[in-house]
Amino acid sequence: MLRVPMVSTALLAVVLAVTPAAAGPDPALTAAPTDFACVFSTTDPNTIECSWSALDGASKYSVDVIANYTLGVGGEGSFDFDFGTPLTTAEVVLPADVDQDTLADTLVSAVLRVKGMNPPGRQAFNQNTPFSSTVTCTVATGVCVAD
Repeated sequence: MLRVPMVSTALLAVVLAVTPAAAGPDPALTAAPTDFACVFSTTDPNTIECSWSALDGASKYSVDVIANYTLGVGGEGSFDFDFGTPLTTAEVVLPADVDQDTLADTLVSAVLRVKGMNPPGRQAFNQNTPFSSTVTCTVATGVCVAD
């Protein structure tokens, strides 16, 4: 017959209480960048210049853009993309032929926002972070307004 020694529940609880927790990934950032603002470039109407305040813990930023166009072939379309930067400024250059049909398209507006990230990797803990408020830039008025 095999005998298994009994371990006291109190001793087991003490051992578990003093065992260090396993190291895990850094938590996701819980705040969004502040002071997000954009303006149209004075030299190129298809370029929007944006800036924001540095976010504690962020080593990179992701700028999200939705650009709305009147298509050269007729109708409307939008172009959604994002890109990363280690800086707190970005120059967003929007294409003149968004649908690549060789007909010039007309930029109508763009909606932009930014979030801080703590890479490396694409795990949820470092990219699932809040976005700033949006800024809408309208070509007809030449003005970018925070929403």
